[in-house]
Amino acid sequence: MSIIVVTPTRGRPQKARETYDAFTQTRRDPTTQIRFIIDEDDPEFEAYKASGVPYEVFEHEGGGMGPPMNAAAIVYAKTFDIVGFVGDDHRFRSVGWDVAIARTLSNGGMAYGNDLARHDIPTEVFISSDIVLALGWFCLPGAKHLYLDNTWAQVGRESGCLTYLPDVIIEHAHAFFGKAPMDEGYARVNHPSMYAHDEAVYRQWNESGQAKRDIETVRRVLTGAEEA
Repeated sequence: MSIIVVTPTRGRPQKARETYDAFTQTRRDPTTQIRFIIDEDDPEFEAYKASGVPYEVFEHEGGGMGPPMNAAAIVYAKTFDIVGFVGDDHRFRSVGWDVAIARTLSNGGMAYGNDLARHDIPTEVFISSDIVLALGWFCLPGAKHLYLDNTWAQVGRESGCLTYLPDVIIEHAHAFFGKAPMDEGYARVNHPSMYAHDEAVYRQWNESGQAKRDIETVRRVLTGAEEA
């Protein structure tokens, strides 16, 4: 089972490098890959290029990490068996985490590891590509940054395919958990206006009935009733 990890990042080339180093030190399948998704208008664009991390730029509409992550995931899902997401403030700690994820998702589904902070929702996630292609999205369409984990939790649990792996440590070194200094990036994506926007998108997804339709799509994929 081939895995690619998608990591949107902006203004944090050093954090991206730390994530990449942790990734390379702990993966055990040499085919497991990671791509950092950056913007050409990022003021640190040249620093990212010089950092040595594997990156790509994807054309997308809308701000935040949601749109570029969706654009990247749809492309990668056509080549890899599993598409994952970690932030540039996640750190792979468990050696062989990729082997554990591949084993767990050998028959499809969704999985997440222990981020040492939140066990109830996936702040990082891995989804089998058949689900991504059937849905046509990886993270909640229209959302910029927040409520993505809520969406993954809801889809995964209500379709019966979400697996939590407590022994797979992928630490979330987030400022809110006292593991990183607050910076402009954290302030921007956690601004009240961002919460209001993404909460409205999440609420509309549920109230419109689209959530139920998406969950049913995942159920059909899992039972083989729908080809991705």
